[in-house]
Amino acid sequence: MNRSPRIASLLVLAALAACSRSEEKPPEVIRPVLSMVVEPKTIETFGFAGSVEPQYSADLAFRLLGRVVSRDVRVGDLVTKGTTIAALDPTALDLAVQASKADLSNAQAQFINAAASEDRQRQLLASANTSQATFDAAKQARQAAEAGVERANAALAKSQEQLG
Repeated sequence: MNRSPRIASLLVLAALAACSRSEEKPPEVIRPVLSMVVEPKTIETFGFAGSVEPQYSADLAFRLLGRVVSRDVRVGDLVTKGTTIAALDPTALDLAVQASKADLSNAQAQFINAAASEDRQRQLLASANTSQATFDAAKQARQAAEAGVERANAALAKSQEQLG
């Protein structure tokens, strides 16, 4: 008689135990690994002898040497007469002008010295205290110094013209 509530409670307990959550993780799926065999490919290269030439070309010549500091046109730009294509560094030209001025000063000093020497030799020749050969050498030295002054003047004018 008392058995039925006991059996009922045992059944309820068994049912509750069967309904409990399971904490077990499902087994992990093992992923397959993909692999490939990599083989080196031989690349065929071919060599050809020849030359590449532009469709249009222009021969350019410059009166000056120097380092280019700016280039004002690009490949393919159309240029007209008078267009500035590039600019050169003026430092070398400035130094050439300074050197020409120094050469001119040196040549002028040599001319003054040679002219004074010729005048002395002329006076000594007039008083018969020097030979004609010594006077001629002094005269030739003055003429050479005069030519040196002219050459230095021309070099200075040329370097100033190149400077612009």
